[in-house]
Amino acid sequence: MHTEIISVPARFAGPPGYANGGWIAGMIAQVTDLNPAQITLRSPVPLETDLLLTADRLMADETLIAEIAPGAFTRDVPPFVSVTEAIAAESRSHVRSTADYGHCVVCGADRTDGYQLRPGSVAGSATLVACRWSPRLISPPLPGTASIPAIWAAMDCPGVWTVDAALEPMLLGRMTGEITGDFESSADDFIVVGEFNAREGRKMLTSTAVYRTDGTLVAHAEQVWISITV
Repeated sequence: MHTEIISVPARFAGPPGYANGGWIAGMIAQVTDLNPAQITLRSPVPLETDLLLTADRLMADETLIAEIAPGAFTRDVPPFVSVTEAIAAESRSHVRSTADYGHCVVCGADRTDGYQLRPGSVAGSATLVACRWSPRLISPPLPGTASIPAIWAAMDCPGVWTVDAALEPMLLGRMTGEITGDFESSADDFIVVGEFNAREGRKMLTSTAVYRTDGTLVAHAEQVWISITV
């Protein structure tokens, strides 16, 4: 591919002042036409800033922002959770207003123009969280040309909320994602599932998936999270 300049609009924030990791990873996957794709984030992604994208990296001036490679998966896809189970799980969500996550476009409790995902524990499971996602209800609507970043972002935060991330904030370090089915953000409802896989020191490994309400898999991902708690 030729080099391109991309920029993340302020609306698609994650950590305070920076881009949501899933959104920028999805932008990269979209522009590079990688599916599956593996995006390793090396630095926080500044908003409203010109970023230089090549086939294998994303740069902000001389700062390496992300490394890019074809994706390969090492863990099972989280299982489907029914609408009824997802509604019940939302009532057990740890998501709340915090300095680290309150303004995230995906899970931010202080946002009125975001996804407002509230993943919570699935009954009978110690590792699964789930919630509903209705992108057609997001106001203002998501950009019509951004379906891939939109679905990557939806697969981001449900991974970190497999634990009470408000007590131990984490940043996305790596995301490997694949879109396997059709996605229309203006028409469909979905179920998003997250699964805790393991802890390795400061690293947490998770997996996420987006399903249609009939159980059809639309996309799945694996994440590596880095604890920022000192």
